[in-house]
Amino acid sequence: MAQHPIFAKQAQKAKGFCAALLAVTGLAATTHAALAAPRHASATPPAPTAPSFTAEQADHGAQLYAGTCAMCHGAALEGAHDMPPLRGLFVARWANTPLNKLYAYITHAMPLMAPGTLPLQDNIDVMAFLLRENGTEPGHTPLPADENRLAQMVFPAPNALPPVKAAQPGKAPRTR
Repeated sequence: MAQHPIFAKQAQKAKGFCAALLAVTGLAATTHAALAAPRHASATPPAPTAPSFTAEQADHGAQLYAGTCAMCHGAALEGAHDMPPLRGLFVARWANTPLNKLYAYITHAMPLMAPGTLPLQDNIDVMAFLLRENGTEPGHTPLPADENRLAQMVFPAPNALPPVKAAQPGKAPRTR
C-alpha cells in the first residue's frame, strides 16, 4: 500500500534527523575518548610504594584511637559490640589496597556515631596507628594527607608483615 505524500515526507525527515543524531553522537563519543586518553601515558603504571609514617603520627593516632575508636573496635583492636577487629581479617581485606581508599572510608564512615567529624590529619594519624599495630614499622617520612600520594601507597599484605606478638592484658599487640 502506498503512503500518503505528507507521511512519506515526514518519514524522510525523521530518517534524516536520526542519521544526523547518530553522526553527532558518534562524533561526541570519539572526541570524549580522545580527550580522556592520556597524552603521555607510560606503558606501565608506577609500582605502589610501601607506606611511610612517623612514630609521632602513630602515637597521636593511638591517643585518638583510644578516645574515639576503642569503644567499638576494642582497646587491643580485637573488635567489640558487633564491630570488626582491626587486625587479622582487617589486614587481609585491605591488603594491597591503595591507602587513599582506606583514608576515604575512615574519613567518611568513622566514627560510627559521628562520621566525618575528625579532622583530616587525625584520620591520617589513626591510619598510621593501624599500620604500626598491624606490623608496619614507622619511618622518618610522615604519612601524607594528600589523597594522590596515598593512592601510590598500598596497605601491606599479611605475608609482607613480621609476625605479631601475643597481646598482654590491657595492651595492644606489637611487632618485634
